[in-house]
Amino acid sequence: MTNDRYAVLFKAFTIDDFVLRRLAHVVAAARSGDVFLMIDETSGPAKEIAFERVIRYRETDVLQLGFANIAERSLFWYNADYPVYYFRHHYPTYEVIVTVEYDAVPQSDLDELVRRFVTDKLDFVGHAINKTADHYWWTDTMLRFYARTQVRPYQVCAAIFSARAVDHLAATRLRHGASGIHEPGEWPIGETFVGTELAAAGFRLRDLSAFGKLTRYDWWPPIHERELADCEGEVFVHPVLAGRRYLKSLFKSSFRSGVIVSAKLVAASVVRASRRVIPPRTARPSRVFEAGGR
Repeated sequence: MTNDRYAVLFKAFTIDDFVLRRLAHVVAAARSGDVFLMIDETSGPAKEIAFERVIRYRETDVLQLGFANIAERSLFWYNADYPVYYFRHHYPTYEVIVTVEYDAVPQSDLDELVRRFVTDKLDFVGHAINKTADHYWWTDTMLRFYARTQVRPYQVCAAIFSARAVDHLAATRLRHGASGIHEPGEWPIGETFVGTELAAAGFRLRDLSAFGKLTRYDWWPPIHERELADCEGEVFVHPVLAGRRYLKSLFKSSFRSGVIVSAKLVAASVVRASRRVIPPRTARPSRVFEAGGR
């Protein structure tokens, strides 16, 4: 490796106490990694940040590198792979790049994950989306460049890339962008482009679940920050939220589903509280019973 240290890209869209707590968690999990806070300032400049490695960037900064301005919703939401190419352009010495969204929480040692990644000569690790091409929401966006049988969607809110995989993906995105496409309906969404293109090109992929337990990792329902204590042993947890972010996510599916999940959270809190209050069954009996009293 040109650089024995690996890079961790902690991607955020705003800075507040919650995001800073999540950043500190990632730093603690990556003792041998260089953690970069990548803050998207497309909607406006972020406040001063007391952190060693901060990359402030906007959509226009990435577009200046030649990548296509095609998306539904925001550019970086639809093209979640774009920030990795921007980082690689400015920091070309890292041979391994870990990406972590602000709401993805590592519950394992990132040094160990990267060690296994390098030892096994892997190029990409993400979590496969368990849907067939016929039932996956974004399959049609892939069909300009890929056969339906090639489509391999992955969640990339937490992922590991080799440098050569990033370079290949970036070159492919630039080539696709020069083909005359303007409509997002024909532009591969990032979460599916990454796995599909790397698999088609013969790169070595592995699922994040191969590194340990991955049972609290999905798009919904959200996991409240205070539930992390109950997620020990997981490789990653997602999405972890708190405050208004948590409430907004909780009820985005429907009011009824939000109430159901809220009730389960309250019930779990009651159980945890009761465990702290009720003495264990093995506790010594009271003195009155020791003395044979009634």
